[in-house]
Amino acid sequence: MNVIDAAHRTVHNPKHGGSSAIAARMGMSSNVLNSKVNPQTDTHHLRLDEALTIMEFTGDHSIIQAMAHRLGGVYCEVNSEPSKDDLIMTALSASACQGDVMAEMHKALEDGRISCNELKNLEQKIQTAMSSLQSLSSHAKIKHAKDNPRLQGMS
Repeated sequence: MNVIDAAHRTVHNPKHGGSSAIAARMGMSSNVLNSKVNPQTDTHHLRLDEALTIMEFTGDHSIIQAMAHRLGGVYCEVNSEPSKDDLIMTALSASACQGDVMAEMHKALEDGRISCNELKNLEQKIQTAMSSLQSLSSHAKIKHAKDNPRLQGMS
């Protein structure tokens, strides 16, 4: 999905209240917001700060995911604080997420094809697994810093 399509889909998702609700929270008219996310309109453009505000209001990160995809990368949400106190539990959680990806892949390939819905489900599982692995990395770094206080500022 391209960036403007992701923005359009996010703004017009009824789960987020639709364009009227988002526009009101952003302090602009729904007509202006609709024009900014309309793939057929060349006169209005969504600014980066507005895209960020939309993602913050909705919790939908498909805009930045589309940006990262276009640049050949991925967007991965990382919790600033590890959700588990125990490094081993975080590792087990990451491993379980990887198993969820493989189970979803197996399910999707049972008929030898990956449908649109199966791809969407698979991408969600992969995104969750990447976030879990990033959380594990963050947790390992925090543990390392606690275990090696003399190394602070040496890297």
